[in-house]
Amino acid sequence: MEPRDLSAHVAYQAGRGVEEVARELGTVHAYPKAAATDLRERLAEEWGVTPAQMWLGNGADGALDYLARAMLRPGDHVLVPAPGFSYYEMSVRYHHGVVDEYPVHKSEEFAQGPGTVRSAYDGHRIVYLTSPHNPTGSEIPLSDVETIAEETDEETLVLVDEAYGEYTDRPSAVGLLADREDVAVLRTFSKAYGLAGARIGYAIVPEAWADAYARVNTPFAASELACRAGLAALDDRAHVER
Repeated sequence: MEPRDLSAHVAYQAGRGVEEVARELGTVHAYPKAAATDLRERLAEEWGVTPAQMWLGNGADGALDYLARAMLRPGDHVLVPAPGFSYYEMSVRYHHGVVDEYPVHKSEEFAQGPGTVRSAYDGHRIVYLTSPHNPTGSEIPLSDVETIAEETDEETLVLVDEAYGEYTDRPSAVGLLADREDVAVLRTFSKAYGLAGARIGYAIVPEAWADAYARVNTPFAASELACRAGLAALDDRAHVER
């Protein structure tokens, strides 16, 4: 496997979602309750899960915070890839957790496979995986995600960050949620959909603990404009496929 060439950077571009923001400017006086409900239902339909399993956040960062809030007690340890997305570490520390790292190496094609995780794992509360990985572009086969979940403790959450999921043909780890209660998936509208400034992201969680969202979320964190932009973006397949 050769990691993808990331040297030719192309800026993220918004599709119809940004047009929806312009149309909805007159609704900013309203709290986004209806829009958030509509978006959660639309995403649930997209992924074949229930709306309660969709945890909307103020960007993927917000969804990461919700998961940390739901899972971590002060002093709990988590395991993150190095190099990796810096907000994993920030979010954990905001919630009084302790961050440990598992290094990914060029000599091993930047793999985040079971062996790499196993070598650093010691009962961590959350194991963070990134597929495709930023900044290397390496990917994790779904079978490896499942193996990692099998080999870690029952109380460990395997969190798969698929912020760049639209850039790969590999199946999403969402497919594991029907049979597992220890895997969650992170997605965002910031990359392929080009809505980074709108700040809209989400986690997809197992049905068994979906109701925890009501206890950990910040009301109205996802704005009316962001939710409406997300709804429009989901219908703009041509933009994503381009």
